[in-house]
Amino acid sequence: MNKIICFDVGGTFIKYAIIDEAGTIHFKSKNPTPKSNCNETIPILMESLVREMSCHFHINGIGISTAGNVDPVKGEIIFASENIPGYTGAQLSKVLFDKLKLPCKVENDVNAAALGESWMGAGKHTSNFVCLTLGTGIGGAIIAEGKLIKGIKNGSGEIGHMVIVENGVPCGCGGSGCYERYASTSALVDAYEKAAGIETGSLDGKIVFNKVLAKDPVAINVYKTFIQHVVTGLVNLTYLLDPGLILIGGGISEAGNTFFEDLNREFSLRVMPSYKNHTHIKKAMLGNDAGLLGACKIALNN
Repeated sequence: MNKIICFDVGGTFIKYAIIDEAGTIHFKSKNPTPKSNCNETIPILMESLVREMSCHFHINGIGISTAGNVDPVKGEIIFASENIPGYTGAQLSKVLFDKLKLPCKVENDVNAAALGESWMGAGKHTSNFVCLTLGTGIGGAIIAEGKLIKGIKNGSGEIGHMVIVENGVPCGCGGSGCYERYASTSALVDAYEKAAGIETGSLDGKIVFNKVLAKDPVAINVYKTFIQHVVTGLVNLTYLLDPGLILIGGGISEAGNTFFEDLNREFSLRVMPSYKNHTHIKKAMLGNDAGLLGACKIALNN
């Protein structure tokens, strides 16, 4: 059975795993992400890990899920933020093939997570869905008729930069009023810290949500507004794509059933009746393994 070594590159860790064509994970670990010259140091680290794993498994290919703007044809990082310093321009597929003679496929991390959910997760039994991650920002991916929709320049699915508030809060993309400035986990935390008058950066999403469950009145008011913002984006996506299923992952999704019950309740109040009964908002199933499984799938498809 074919086995793929899969990588999921983030700003803090590079997770890696050996996964077979049935989606079984045979081994999983992680290494700290290098902190400098990542266009060179990350491929070097990956090469070392492939050689190490090759002593224990017969590896047929390499799949990579990664933060950043990816050219999946060339397997190259077109742009990455300074969370992964010097990563822009990394020629992952070329370098690893030249060194290891193994085929290597690369995909953006949210796209890979959606493919993982489509293959082995909450999207397994449907051919149409939208996948969102609500974290520091908002990532998105669209699956239609079983295929990832990528756009003419691989730029589709930038759901976090939909404009939902005219002349709103400035965003890192250079615009303002973007969805992620109001509906990300970090937006919830920022709003609570501001409303409560406490030090910025002292809390996280889990702490704020626990305050909501504890009936903290400030937290409840902030949370209600946050849910409204999240649903604004979900309603817009529904009218545009009519996906039938919206999967949500990321930190806030770990808040549990209450969060999804609140989302579905608000969504049902605001969406047109013709969409309400067949559109479902659910938690993504695979958690931290979604990107790894998606990386495996793109390598197997190759």
